Amino acid sequence: MPSEIEIAIADMFSDATRQSMVQELRTQDDWDRFNAIDQNARQRTRDEIDGFERDRPLRLAAARNDIIDEAGSLTFEHPTPFGTDKFDKDEIERQAVARVFNEHQSTLMGIKADEVEAYDDLRADIHAREGVRDQARDAFARSTDRRKGEDRRSPTQSR
Repeated sequence: MPSEIEIAIADMFSDATRQSMVQELRTQDDWDRFNAIDQNARQRTRDEIDGFERDRPLRLAAARNDIIDEAGSLTFEHPTPFGTDKFDKDEIERQAVARVFNEHQSTLMGIKADEVEAYDDLRADIHAREGVRDQARDAFARSTDRRKGEDRRSPTQSR
């Protein structure tokens, strides 16, 4: 049940991942795969939003039925206090709206997570292909070890 802030952070993270990914794309196949991931995520998001708007009454009705079934089912919990109505229409409606909205938000978060995971897979494939993984460490090791044998062991000036 993600909040609006979590959705906004997921959007920002996805955008940042997309922007950093653009700098690593080298070949046309990389660009094609990047664009396919982007288009797939956008299409899935559009489909979810359109389906949510179109099927909202059906989803609410199903959620109401589920809540009523849960309220009427036999449980091993402590019984509700006398005078408490488990079938309050307003409470059922509030819970149904919250449940449907939270499922919709969770689906959108899942789409963002899948998109970021696909970008990470693409990045891993590019790094494996180009052998970029340990390049910075190896370059640092070469640059710090330039002096020959005894020169490296000579004492330094004391403070």
